[in-house]
Amino acid sequence: MSQDFALEIQDEEVGEAVRARYSMTASILRAMLYSTQNEMVVALGGHDKITLEQLARIFQEGSGDFGICFEYALHDSIRARHTSIYPIVEDVLHTFCNIRGAAESILFGIEKNGALKVVETMTNSLTDDARVLGGKRGQPPLLKRRVGALARAFRSVTHREDLPQSIRGLWQADLFLGSPSAEQWIGTTLKLNRDDLKAAPGLRVGVFPSNAKQGPYKDTSKNLIMCPLPYRSDFMVLFGASFQIAKQLMHSNAAMPKPPALVYEDDLTVAEWLSARKSFPVMAILEALQPLMQPGLIKSASSADSISADSVKAFAPIPLVG
Repeated sequence: MSQDFALEIQDEEVGEAVRARYSMTASILRAMLYSTQNEMVVALGGHDKITLEQLARIFQEGSGDFGICFEYALHDSIRARHTSIYPIVEDVLHTFCNIRGAAESILFGIEKNGALKVVETMTNSLTDDARVLGGKRGQPPLLKRRVGALARAFRSVTHREDLPQSIRGLWQADLFLGSPSAEQWIGTTLKLNRDDLKAAPGLRVGVFPSNAKQGPYKDTSKNLIMCPLPYRSDFMVLFGASFQIAKQLMHSNAAMPKPPALVYEDDLTVAEWLSARKSFPVMAILEALQPLMQPGLIKSASSADSISADSVKAFAPIPLVG
């Protein structure tokens, strides 16, 4: 079964740091609660009864992938044909990769517990003749038959050596951008900071958020087509800080994390407020947070149009565009 994403969509500019952190941390805690194994939730009396301390004890990373989901933001923008994003991606495919046809995205995600998770199952999204273009001469490899090998390569250094030299780094791809009609796809890597983008065999495009008005270009030193996109990177930085607060609280069983787990004053303020209420139900804490949150910063949605406690498995923040 494919993952259902709890979406938190930026609706206003990031304002005062602590109030913004309250907003984002609340969304992360809600997603953690919804993604926790249902049998444990039932045993503890249901979602309305689980305390923050109990959530910290039963939460497991394998319950869902809570990594920074910038890749889902791009994936969602392409599917929605967002006017500030879609033409840039289409230009990269047409001009730099010589891939014709309407641009599409396949989100390639691998959970940290080793299970292959793909929001739109790759084997269903790809035809048998779909190929991945690695930028090398010769017949491009068929992509569909490589999906399992890419998953094994993600988990094992040994299996990485088994991939063909031309696509040996393709397991690092976050997305596959391409055209279903052309049956051609390219491995795409995404980072919040341009300098973190690294070359690897099989990866063709590097995407990063940028406030500068700059179009796509070829970076010969990285051997990547660089694709700056007009996302608000400060929102993703906020997500990263808030995610750390939530994870440190899970690790400390909802007690106040000790230094050096958290060191910044804004993070400490939010963690202290939450840890002082660890014996209260998470849902009650989320309700109590409402007056403290930045009004209008984010709006909640779902990749399936409704948030279901039985189906939500991962959290994706979607920043403003433009």
